[in-house]
Amino acid sequence: MKLGKAKMLGVVLVGMILSFSSAAADEYPSRPITMIVQFSAGTTTDIIARRVGEEVGKSLGQPIVCVNKAGGGGTIGVAEMVRSKPDGYTIGCINMPALAIIPHMQPIPYDPLKDVAHLCVVQPYEYALYVKADAPWNSLKDFVEYAQKNPGKVIYGSVGVGTTNHIILVRLAQEHNLNMKHVPYKGDGEIIPAMLGGHVHIASGSPAAVVPQVRAGKLKLLVVTSKDRWVYLPQVPTLLESGYKFYQSSYFSLGVPAATPEPIRKKLEESFRKILQDPAINKEVEEKLSAKLGYMSGAEYAKYIQEQHAFYKDFLKQHGIK
Repeated sequence: MKLGKAKMLGVVLVGMILSFSSAAADEYPSRPITMIVQFSAGTTTDIIARRVGEEVGKSLGQPIVCVNKAGGGGTIGVAEMVRSKPDGYTIGCINMPALAIIPHMQPIPYDPLKDVAHLCVVQPYEYALYVKADAPWNSLKDFVEYAQKNPGKVIYGSVGVGTTNHIILVRLAQEHNLNMKHVPYKGDGEIIPAMLGGHVHIASGSPAAVVPQVRAGKLKLLVVTSKDRWVYLPQVPTLLESGYKFYQSSYFSLGVPAATPEPIRKKLEESFRKILQDPAINKEVEEKLSAKLGYMSGAEYAKYIQEQHAFYKDFLKQHGIK
């Protein structure tokens, strides 16, 4: 009899908790939401986060305020999000390497597989290798030949050690036994000025950051490192088309601290899903920002991160990338 009462009490308590969570979700949000952007202003992540956040804020009835916390290849921003109160009022932009690659290369202040509740994927990242417009190389082959003849003289930039921007150039160097120097920056917004100033010779960048510069005659692309050609500059070949057996792949997603109540997480994910699948928003982003949106559910992406985390653990050892 006592056991029966205990079970009944447990059911009542669970019911009360669920009712409280549902009520909290109904009232949420009642104030502005902070979105931590883990790269500097002017990067693809920053531009897309602000535009999508603006629309989602309208649908939720509260503004989403973006705050840049750059550094560490994205890990500084992710760490700040993870440390925040799990109440739905802090959302974090997350680049895939901050969860699947960098944790294998250096200590980080969070568990990449346990501390983040995934909301959704915002977009797949597209990349290309770019140089200054007046650089003497008009193809990747030209660049490789120069680097081979000038060991130690070429400097390449990336948005941080362990990011896919960094790894793609490490793999290129391994492929051709190149001796190049790496300089990490906080984002495209720092790399591009450094390149225009002659401090960086080559880098991997996104369409939103580099297409305007290409069209302005300041930069040029040598090769697209993502799987497919860019619709924005379709004349530029891919690595695969150029005879290489690898390409660059990554994602920009959104997450909240793992302990965030499920009803609030679901409300956020549904709000972002509607905006990310809106044809008008997709058309605007492609035409004005030279970028593509691409929704994936939080549950689906969590599984993907588990797989990539395991893959890169072996991959980094195999290629001696530290």
